[in-house]
Amino acid sequence: MEEKAGIHGHGVWELFGPDKLLKAQGKFTNLITQVGDQYYGDRAAGIAGAALTTNAITNADPAVVTVTTAHGLSVGDSVTLASVTAATTDLNNSWVVESTPSSTTFGITLGVAPGAVSDAAGTATPARSLGKVTGLKLGTGTTAVAKTGAGAALVTYKTGTHVAPTSVASSLSGSSRRITYVGTWGAGVGTDSALAEVVITNESPISDATSTAAQTISRALLSPTINKGAGDTLVVTWNHDLLAA
Repeated sequence: MEEKAGIHGHGVWELFGPDKLLKAQGKFTNLITQVGDQYYGDRAAGIAGAALTTNAITNADPAVVTVTTAHGLSVGDSVTLASVTAATTDLNNSWVVESTPSSTTFGITLGVAPGAVSDAAGTATPARSLGKVTGLKLGTGTTAVAKTGAGAALVTYKTGTHVAPTSVASSLSGSSRRITYVGTWGAGVGTDSALAEVVITNESPISDATSTAAQTISRALLSPTINKGAGDTLVVTWNHDLLAA
């Protein structure tokens, strides 16, 4: 028997007018990017990301850890500290991320302030190498989708269209596991006569700018292109089916 396994991306977009009535809709399919493949595989396997260098840890509870490069962590992820020396508390353990004040800081609850950290030049190793999905973005580029390269990232970003997912759900669809992402762009957001592309990004934090291929889980072309008026609302429902044999 031939095994047919993989990840299939597909979805639907719906455009609603100011009166909340459906004006237009369309379907799309897409490739999951190479980063998307890694995103699902590494998170499922619990593979650790690259160790990050720490350079400060506050004497407080929760404690805020500062690292030298972007951590890509989200609240609920876990991270392991090593080679860190504190006055009263052993910090060299695994901790749940409680907050992410910036791309290079994260908070962890210790139960007690750790005392002065005399040597914070340790490491923080994320238990997930690619963070979590942080949002969806729109664009007007029409380059064909691809696993890697130019077609795996937004070609022409539409300013102001960086939105957090309206919802994320996991369910069974036949013998497959379906992950559903919903993005909503309300009145005044993403107004354009030729919206042509949409991406799911794990950029952390999500920015009002284009995302690179390394930050893009999936990209799809919208056809026909969408003419979104100032009073319209656009809803994109995007399914990733983790296929069974």
